[in-house]
Amino acid sequence: MATEFSISIDLAELMEIGPIARAGMFTNLASQVEAVAQVGVERWKRAALKAPLWEGERQAYAASIRYSMTGSYSAEIVSDYKYVEDIETGRPAYDLKRMLSTSMKVRMSKKGRRYLIIPFRHNTPGNDAHAPAMPEHVYAAAKELSASRIIGGHRRQSGTGAFDVKTRQPYMVAGRNYRWGDRLPPGMTPKKADHHKTDPYAGMVRMDAKTPGGKRYSTYLTFRVMVEGSPGWIIKPRPGLFIAKAVADSIQRTAATDFAAAMQRDLA
Repeated sequence: MATEFSISIDLAELMEIGPIARAGMFTNLASQVEAVAQVGVERWKRAALKAPLWEGERQAYAASIRYSMTGSYSAEIVSDYKYVEDIETGRPAYDLKRMLSTSMKVRMSKKGRRYLIIPFRHNTPGNDAHAPAMPEHVYAAAKELSASRIIGGHRRQSGTGAFDVKTRQPYMVAGRNYRWGDRLPPGMTPKKADHHKTDPYAGMVRMDAKTPGGKRYSTYLTFRVMVEGSPGWIIKPRPGLFIAKAVADSIQRTAATDFAAAMQRDLA
C-alpha cells in the first residue's frame, strides 16, 4: 500500500469568519489558495524531476503529484507514489534474503542451504519507465544473441518442505523448461560493487516471447542465485531527500504575503 505524502494549505481556521466566508465574500483569497496549490505542484514536480533517482522513478514520482481543493480556503498537494516514503524520509538497510523464509519457490541445495533463482529484466535504451535501461553498447550485442525460449513447464517440490493442506502431499510449485540460446560474456560494463562476482549484464539472454495476439518480441534477462547465508543481497540504506518539505518551506516564505494581498483586494 502506498504511503501518501501531502502539503496542506488551510486558512479556514485562521480566518474565524465562517458565515461571511461561506457567503463567498473572499473570492480573491479563494483563488489565491488554489494558485498557491498549483505553484506548489509545479515546484514539487520540478524538484522530483531533478532528484538523484533513476529516470523512470523520477518520471513516475513527478506524475503522481497533484492537488485538490478541500474547501473554499484550503487545498492539499499530494503524492501517492509507491516509493514516496523511501524517497522523502529514507529507508534503512534491507536484507533481501528474508524472502528465502517466505517464498514457496525456494529450493534446497545439496549442502542443505536454501536458495532462489532470481530473474532480472533489463530494459532497452529509451525504455526505462520501470527499471534502468541497459547501455547502448550492451543492447547492440544483446539483440544479436540467438534467442532463448520457454519450451514447457513442470512441477517440482517446494524446498520449504511444506505440505499442501488439501492433498497433504509435499507442496508443488510451477517451473519452466528452457531451450537456451547465447549469453553475453562478462566484462561489458564494470561491476556495480566490489563484492559482486561479475557485472550486471554477464550471462544476459535474449528471450523470445509473444504477445497475446501472436506478435513476437524480445525481452532481456539475467538470472542470479540468492543463497542462504551469503553476504550479498543487501539493499543499502538511503537517506531521505525531503523534497516535499523543501517545497512546503518555499511556499510558506511567500504565501503569507500573497494571501494578505488577496484579502486586501477582497476588502476593497
